[in-house]
Amino acid sequence: MSRRHAAARRRWLPPVSVAATAGRARVDRGPLALTGLVVAVAAFLAVVAPRLVAATGDDALRWAVRAAGPGADLTFARTIDENPYEARALQVDLAQTTRTGTTTVRDSLAPALGTVLDVPVTTVATLPLQVVAPDADAAGPVLRTAFVDRDGPPAVTWLAGGPARATLTAQDARGWEPGAAVPVEVGLSEDVAAALGVRVGDVLTTRNESRTVALDATVSGVFRAQDPADAAWSAVPGLLEPRVVGTFLTRQTQLAGLLSDASLPAAVLAMPPDVARREVTFPPRTAALGQSDVAAVAAEIAGLRAGADSPAAGTRTYVGTTLDGVLLDARDRYRAALAQTSVLLAGVLSVTLLTLLVAATLLVRRRATTLATLRARGATLPGIATELGVESVALTAVGTAAGVLAAGVVTSGPVPWAWLLPVVVVQAFGAPALGVRLAARSAGGRRVAADRTERASAAKDRHAARLATEVAVVLLAAGALAALQARGVVGVGGTGADRAAVGGTSGSDPLLALAPTLGVVAGGVLLLRVLPALLRRGVAAAARTPRAVPVLAAARAHDASRDGLTFLTLTVAAGLVALGTTFVTTVERGEVDASWLAVGADLTLTSAPDPALEDLAAYLRSREGVDHALPGRVEEHVDLFGPWGNEPARVVVLPAADYADLLATTPLPDAPGLAALGADARGRPTALLSAGLRTDGDADLVLGWDGDRVDLTTVGTAPDSLTRGEDAVVVDAAALGAAHGEPVAPDRLWVVGPGARTAVATTPGLDGASVTTRSAWLTSHRAEPLTVGVQRLAAAATVTLLALAALVVVLAASTTAPQRGVTLATLRTLGLDGSDARLVTAGELLPGSLLASVGGAALGTALTAVVVGPLALRLVTGQPTDPTPALSLWAAAPPLVVGLTVAVLVVAESSLRRRERLGEVLRVGGAR
Repeated sequence: MSRRHAAARRRWLPPVSVAATAGRARVDRGPLALTGLVVAVAAFLAVVAPRLVAATGDDALRWAVRAAGPGADLTFARTIDENPYEARALQVDLAQTTRTGTTTVRDSLAPALGTVLDVPVTTVATLPLQVVAPDADAAGPVLRTAFVDRDGPPAVTWLAGGPARATLTAQDARGWEPGAAVPVEVGLSEDVAAALGVRVGDVLTTRNESRTVALDATVSGVFRAQDPADAAWSAVPGLLEPRVVGTFLTRQTQLAGLLSDASLPAAVLAMPPDVARREVTFPPRTAALGQSDVAAVAAEIAGLRAGADSPAAGTRTYVGTTLDGVLLDARDRYRAALAQTSVLLAGVLSVTLLTLLVAATLLVRRRATTLATLRARGATLPGIATELGVESVALTAVGTAAGVLAAGVVTSGPVPWAWLLPVVVVQAFGAPALGVRLAARSAGGRRVAADRTERASAAKDRHAARLATEVAVVLLAAGALAALQARGVVGVGGTGADRAAVGGTSGSDPLLALAPTLGVVAGGVLLLRVLPALLRRGVAAAARTPRAVPVLAAARAHDASRDGLTFLTLTVAAGLVALGTTFVTTVERGEVDASWLAVGADLTLTSAPDPALEDLAAYLRSREGVDHALPGRVEEHVDLFGPWGNEPARVVVLPAADYADLLATTPLPDAPGLAALGADARGRPTALLSAGLRTDGDADLVLGWDGDRVDLTTVGTAPDSLTRGEDAVVVDAAALGAAHGEPVAPDRLWVVGPGARTAVATTPGLDGASVTTRSAWLTSHRAEPLTVGVQRLAAAATVTLLALAALVVVLAASTTAPQRGVTLATLRTLGLDGSDARLVTAGELLPGSLLASVGGAALGTALTAVVVGPLALRLVTGQPTDPTPALSLWAAAPPLVVGLTVAVLVVAESSLRRRERLGEVLRVGGAR
């Protein structure tokens, strides 16, 4: 490049005075440090919040898989192949072929599944057979024999005897008669052996009820598991310790004996053909699962099911797991939580950006004299913009780096640039733009017309431009809120069919996430129109008082009202605080309501169907602290035939009148339809249907009940406390028993009262029943990572907004502090005392701040009905329908925080003024 071209290029580049820039930074180090702190906090929030939300999504997914238990295991089952045209034979190599089959299944898994599934457990278990040995201590035990393998037999320590040995040869098996007892050796754990009262060498004779299957189990040894937590032991219940199920008449003890490679063939021979199955169970590797794995894993499982159902796969192939459903449900809930938190984060980020602009305004106003001097001395606007830009970029880089590094200490992950970039852009360009604007105006700016008509016309143009901007903001907010109502932040417009809808948008639309913030901004713009009029009336009212302090305070407040940015920032912060507190309170109350719907009472006891539960209910009603105890029967996936065809449904059978009395003792809503349950004129039981199954008018139904077909007549809609959001039918117990021909044995009790838990815990004979308490459900639900994460984020957002509101008040007060100090110092020379000065300061700062905070809180409260519904909070609370918005007293926190901040500022300024010398203040002219 020639020297002439280089010189021409230098003339186009504005000169930057490093010394001048450093000098200004040194003078304004206080405001710059405060601005840098705000940038660092903003960057920290923009980075750490999305990372925590993503981490919470993975934690919630893993929690859901753990909560699903064995049902989430991926199980491949296939009957042991036998030739139906040949006599049954002893498969001496059955253990080896079983392991080979496991290896084949493992190798055939797609990589998406292989990485998230743990080492498989292979089992071959026989039917449970009744132990008929006379020396058995256990009450009515049933025994299974099971072969278990997990990359080899589970590790045990033999306390007596040893592994099971072969009891039959291939020659012996050929002549074995069907139904004859087959001798098999089994190993027993020490607890199982103690429950049966047997030792090594004892024989346990087992039969089925029809005596078509018989097995004589000889105890080959007694063992102790080296690792009881090994997944292999949980594959077959009763291997390590007896398992008691049922209550009273239906109580049963389940036991299992361990087969070896040598004894497995004889145990399978004792079973009828096509009964024994090889099962290969893959537990999910929970720690390896993440939200990014859901789609691939669910697709692969769907493919495995389709392949198993195809004719080529054979009819004896079975693929079973709830893992895909659990993952998809967890993903849906995470997407809902992501959308909900995006609303809160968008609000916090918006207020943070507005706070950065307020801080930039403070810095620019502090430099008003300096910038005017530079402009008067010939500095160009590009040159001023460049110098201010260099300083702003440096400050942005330092603050952003500090915030990102601090976020890295809290949590790791990729940098969410979509959240961080707005902070960088606003800070980097906000202060230079405001500085250039002020410098341009200081040198004359736009010329004012001399003609009065032209000035009036220009004023009308400015008024029209402002009005157009305000209308645009209001219309944008109205459109965003309308879209939010129509679609929801997670793409759910109603309360049904969540999965397909939730997967649609997943909260990715920025306009929907910003809708609540835009709504409060639109309200703040309208309030900003009202503020000057109110303050003018305040000035007029103060002018009628004989004292000077109200006049001075009202005049200063009216002058401060020109700072619309501060007013708008406080309004938005207060409105979002109201929304955030409503969010938290609504979720908390919704979780309590969900616990009542999930459990149906303070405590629910479940066992096998047992008529003795009727007497138990009567006994519990007599216990202290029990308000009501009601027996009933619940069956899942029962065939229900109606106008829609065949639909598997949840069937709830209970005494209708007694259940209505139970509802009266709980916060659950009444169910007037229960009064119609019974039998109609034709003797058919009447039924209540869940809302999803209801049709216009009463319809005739057919219920498949206990191998019989029972005609029903629909008379109303079932309450949510019994349907739990599923397809369900509710029938009166007496009416169904009369139609079926025998009483319906209950399988559960609903117990209500503060002493329900104690009463059930101290009742003998219930150790085999499953007990669910409402308090335990609520505790477990509130401990779920997704619920905890959303609640904590909402609370943190609320606290952050309150802190930003206080910071905005401080920044606004700092902006006007120099001018206020000169004014009050001048008035002090005229006799204004310290208390009057404090009143003037409070009168200047309070009106606008209080109106903004009170108005913002009112706006946020008014918007709750529009905003909370589309947030799909039911996916967080666990309710079948969206909870009703619940207002919180914490919505009134912004005015209190603002008032307290102003009080502290008034005291702080008063303390600083005591150390000022009036002569120096007046001589310097208030420059600081």
